[in-house]
Amino acid sequence: MDKFIKQIKLDFSQWGKVLNIDNFKLVLIDDLNNHNYKKENSRLIFCVCPDDINRLQERDTIENVLTQSFNGEFHLGNLAAYPIGGISGMIAASHHVPNQGNLIFFVSPHIGLTLNEKVEYGSILRPGQKDLTFVCGAMMGFLYQLKEYENIEDLKERMIFSSEDPTRSIMYNEFITNYFKELSDILKEKDINQQIILLVKLNYEIVMKKLKEMIIKLSEHYKGNYSIIGGLTVNTVDKDYFILKEHFFR
Repeated sequence: MDKFIKQIKLDFSQWGKVLNIDNFKLVLIDDLNNHNYKKENSRLIFCVCPDDINRLQERDTIENVLTQSFNGEFHLGNLAAYPIGGISGMIAASHHVPNQGNLIFFVSPHIGLTLNEKVEYGSILRPGQKDLTFVCGAMMGFLYQLKEYENIEDLKERMIFSSEDPTRSIMYNEFITNYFKELSDILKEKDINQQIILLVKLNYEIVMKKLKEMIIKLSEHYKGNYSIIGGLTVNTVDKDYFILKEHFFR
C-alpha cells in the first residue's frame, strides 16, 4: 500500500474516505457525470486556499483534475479556504453557468504531509525549494499563535481587524469567538501532529458551515441545481490525496 495512503487512513479513516487521484476520478468525477454534471453545463466554484501548491503543474493535484474535467473554476475562498467571496461571489458565479446548468462547489482546506524519518503534518517540500515550508500556512501560523499565549482570551484581546489583512482577521476571529472549547481541547493535546489534525478538521467544519449558510441565501437568486464536494486535500511532495467528508446533490 502507498505509504501516504496508509498514514492518512491511520489518522483520518474515522473522519472521511481517503482517496488517491485515480480513485477521486472514479468516485467523484464519474458520480458527477452520472448526475448530468458535465463540462458543457456546469461551473466549478472553488472554496479552497489560494496556496499555489494546490495547482502547480509540477504536481498531480486534485484541483487540476477538477479544472480539466469541468473547464475552469470560479474562486470563492481565501486563506485556509475561508469563503471570503461571500454571497456576492456566489451570485456572480451563478451568472456564469453555461447552458443554464449546474454549480459544483468544491470545498477543501488543505494540509501538508511529509514522511521521511518521521511523520510530519503541516509542512512539505515544495518544487524547487530545499527546505520544508508550512501547509496550510494560515492554519499553522494560527496554531503557533495560540501556543504562544497563556490562554485563548489573551489572544482574543490582541486580535484587531486589519483592512490590510482582512481574511486573516475575519477567520481568526471566527475561530476564537465561536470555537473556544474546541481550540482549548486542541491545546491540551501533547502531540503536535494531533494538534494539526484536530485543527484542520475544525477548519473544515467552520468553512463548510459558513458556506452552507451562504447557500441558503443564494437560493433566493439561483434556482438551478448544485452539488457540494467537501473534504480535505492532503498535499505531499509530488501529488495530492483527498479525504472525502461529504458529497451531495440538490
